Amino acid sequence: MDTHRTALHTPISMTNPSRKSVAAALLAAGLSFHLCAQAQDYPTKPIKVIVPYAPGGGADLLTRLVGQQLGERLKQPVIVENQGGGSNTIGMRTVAASPKDGYTLGLATPVFVMTPSLIKNHPYDTLKDFTPVAMIGSTPLVLVVHPSVPAKSTKEFIALAKSKPGTLNFASLGQATTQGLAASMFNFMTGIDAVQIPYKGSAPGTTDLLAGNVQFMFNALPSMLPHIQAGKMRALGVSSAKRSPSLPDVPTLKETVPGYEVTTWYSFVAPAGTPRAVVDKLNHEISAIVETPEMKEKLRVQGVEADAMSPGELGRLFRTESAKWAKVIKDARIQPE
Repeated sequence: MDTHRTALHTPISMTNPSRKSVAAALLAAGLSFHLCAQAQDYPTKPIKVIVPYAPGGGADLLTRLVGQQLGERLKQPVIVENQGGGSNTIGMRTVAASPKDGYTLGLATPVFVMTPSLIKNHPYDTLKDFTPVAMIGSTPLVLVVHPSVPAKSTKEFIALAKSKPGTLNFASLGQATTQGLAASMFNFMTGIDAVQIPYKGSAPGTTDLLAGNVQFMFNALPSMLPHIQAGKMRALGVSSAKRSPSLPDVPTLKETVPGYEVTTWYSFVAPAGTPRAVVDKLNHEISAIVETPEMKEKLRVQGVEADAMSPGELGRLFRTESAKWAKVIKDARIQPE
């Protein structure tokens, strides 16, 4: 018995390979147990979601819609914090620098993978400094004009713009944004000359369009749909490959401009190194929310098609979209700023 007790208390020698393996295995097992226990207890405090856009836009509204239900399922508040500016880099830099514990998430859209090709001295590595968590869904952009613009179709609008080069103004969230890049692509592919008026967020740009201070805008469908339905702006075309169920009578832009196609998506990311068990739990809960008939309908009303993905699938989307937009930006000869 004494010999047995002595053996239990004998320090493990690090010079013995087999004992090294046992020690490593025990350490790994202990860490795995700790992470599993952490995921089972998670969350024990409020979760913060950084939205890198100004309040009131489509991304902000969708985050709050899903965040409210996520909080109810996890029994902890989900706090949405807007950190707009810097073409999303201000908010996403905050996410990348946050503790890797699952209590800070970020909302990622296509801008997330565009900015490395558009901004010099980019403050983080999009594909290395973040962990993909879950997808909400996707939506096309829509080309809208103020009712005072006489064009009733994309073809008429292009003809109008060409007849008055440099006189039509368009609201833009900046070159390093989905909306800004979509407008630049459209202008480049159609050969029109329009003046870009930059705004710090979707909401202020939309306000100026409604007031007639700018003549047109490309923006995500969820932000524009209520104004289109109210007759306060006219939709000329959607940027997706097929017509949107929310606007079935509005043609796709590619019907007039062959090859033109842009889709925006909404997803959640966490800092790189966030425990896999925590990421999986978040993915399970968010995907379950997105897949409910009730949420699908709420998203459809907003012009968004629900599209749950695993973290791995979302990571592949990031890589594919990153390569796609890098090529588009290069081909369009858009220089980093």
